[in-house]
Amino acid sequence: MKLEEKTRQKIIRNAVLSLFIYVLPIALMFITFYITGERPWLKQQHKAEKSKSVNPKNSSNNGTSD
Repeated sequence: MKLEEKTRQKIIRNAVLSLFIYVLPIALMFITFYITGERPWLKQQHKAEKSKSVNPKNSSNNGTSD
């Protein structure tokens, strides 16, 4: 089964368009990093909070007046 030339060109055009749409956000991200000089992968990670932030419901200091 041989493809018609017009069908072959449509398939190639759609494949190139799909690749462009896929690569565009990645390219824009790196262009933004280049322009702003930002390097988020070099920033230190936030340390985990040592204090417990969630109080159990049966706690006496749960903020209610009952």
